[in-house]
Amino acid sequence: MQVQCRCGAIKIEVLADPVAQFFCHCDDCQAAHGAAYVPESAYAADALVITEGSASAWTVKRNQRFFCPTCGTKLFIDIPSVGLRGLNGHLLPAGAFEPQFHMHCSYAVLPVRDGLPHYKSWPPRFLGSGETVPW
Repeated sequence: MQVQCRCGAIKIEVLADPVAQFFCHCDDCQAAHGAAYVPESAYAADALVITEGSASAWTVKRNQRFFCPTCGTKLFIDIPSVGLRGLNGHLLPAGAFEPQFHMHCSYAVLPVRDGLPHYKSWPPRFLGSGETVPW
């Protein structure tokens, strides 16, 4: 699959299925996106490859993020502690984002009641405690 930024200057090849798809509520994502939470499609770090264009990088609090310097589209975040690259879920084609859980809900602005698990921090599949919030 190939995705691109809004203006088409940057193209990214997705070489594998996602490890997980989720909504992230962490303070880093909130600050970077100006949103209460963001959709992320996580892949092994080497499964997302920029095939056209050159992304710019910045770090808000912890992890390096990449964006298109032309249109400003937020592309992905590198999460080296777990060997993942989180692609902005908004870049996926319609129907390709199927969230499995919410994470870092200890930072949540408001409860989201949608039937998915809501982990206080990292879920067990990412070596987290698995503790959920009581929504």
